[in-house]
Formats: sequence, structure tokens, C-alpha cells
Amino acid sequence: MIDEIEDFVEEENISSNDLFDCEYTSIDAVINLVTVFTGCIERQTGNGTRLLVAYGEGINRSAFYTDSKKLRDVFLAPNRKYPFRAVIKVVSYGNMYGFRLFSPKSEITDEDEANFGFYKRTKNRKSR
Repeated sequence: MIDEIEDFVEEENISSNDLFDCEYTSIDAVINLVTVFTGCIERQTGNGTRLLVAYGEGINRSAFYTDSKKLRDVFLAPNRKYPFRAVIKVVSYGNMYGFRLFSPKSEITDEDEANFGFYKRTKNRKSR
């Protein structure tokens, strides 16, 4: 027989792991949109160590994985405070494309839309 049974007590403090208890999206879901980033963590995956970035709040919260060195440097910066607002854009580096964070006041230009379109069309192509 069980002598003492304790009641479950809801914790009011949300641990950093709870930020990532959500559905994950592709980074595509936040490109060229003002987004509130709420935290990040490095996780070991089948593809090596990757950065998992949490964004949004409440029922709209989500997270995405990225291997981008530029994004990693910003999200993991020692003085980075969360949450913060920013825009991720696809930028051209010569004949290569990558991601960069910009101010939330940054205008989304036709070039930004074109870079994102090119990225979406070519991201799944394999080098031959």
C-alpha cells in the first residue's frame, strides 16, 4: 500500500530546454521577416554539432537548426541578450549565398527577395 502520495506541482520557472519543446521549422520560415529570437543551444545531431535557435512566443513559438557560421557567431556571442528582434536575410558572397542578421528596422528589398528565391531554388541541389 502507498502511504504518502504527493500532488504534482506545476513549475513556474521555464527552463531553457522548454524553449525547444516545440515544433521545429526550416530556417526558411523566418527569412525576410522581423522575428523575436528567444534563445539558442548547441545540440549533437546525426550531422554533427548544430545550432538550434528558438523563436516566437506562446503557441507561435518554434525553433530551427542552422550550420551558418555567421548566425552562430551572433547567436552565441557572449554578450547576447535574449529575447531580441532581428531579420535574417540571404546574402550573396560572390557566387555563394549565406545568412546574416540585420536590424528589425531594415527594409526588405527586391534584392533580398531575389536572393531568398535563388536560395530556395538551389538549396537542395547536389554539387556534381
